Amino acid sequence: MTIMFCTGFFAVALLLTSCGGSGGETEGGKTEANFKKSPKNEFLGDLVNIAGETRAKIAASNSQYEEARAKNNEKYADNSDKREQNWRKLYNQNDEKQKKIVEEATAAIEKEMTTLNGKDLPYECEDNLGVEFTDCKISSVNKPSYDYLTLTFTYKVKASDPAILKNISPLTYPIRSSFVDANGNALLDNSGNAMSQNISFNYDMLKQLKNGETIEREGWVKLEPGMANFAKIKFEKNE
Repeated sequence: MTIMFCTGFFAVALLLTSCGGSGGETEGGKTEANFKKSPKNEFLGDLVNIAGETRAKIAASNSQYEEARAKNNEKYADNSDKREQNWRKLYNQNDEKQKKIVEEATAAIEKEMTTLNGKDLPYECEDNLGVEFTDCKISSVNKPSYDYLTLTFTYKVKASDPAILKNISPLTYPIRSSFVDANGNALLDNSGNAMSQNISFNYDMLKQLKNGETIEREGWVKLEPGMANFAKIKFEKNE
């Protein structure tokens, strides 16, 4: 997963490590996508592979475009009109190619979601968070993106808890969400750091809620390659 806050919603963003290349390799002057597929995840199926392979295809497409553009600039170095004309043609070709790549990915994700939609995701909560999570499900594909899906979170508010109201900022009450593998090891981002983000609860929203009220919110989850090892979300106080 990135957790984002927007107009009364909270989102869970997964900042995850790469387990396959997203660049390309050149053979015969043509750059191809370079992607190493991972086993299906127990909870996310093949969504992570679909997203990762799509990113690799887009990266390869951009590499092909940059190579063609450089050759075009060299060939028409003394003819700016011809150079501009050919550049626009190359740009449009690359744009159409990437639209097709994303369309294919979206179709593949929708097919995968027929068995994943509504599936429970495992989680655990630290005591005294100020809220009590009671449910976490995969909800839908977050169109038109190929590497996001929507989760639905249900939680019980404890708005009268002093832990929330004491020293709260005008906008947020932070809770850290961490993502672990089957052995309880934190999933790492590309820099080797444990992946974690803050959940931000809107202060005005909390003031309007009753203690003990059950609330449902949506979150948007990014399908980065490291999510192939996902086993559980951990909600903890952000000390």
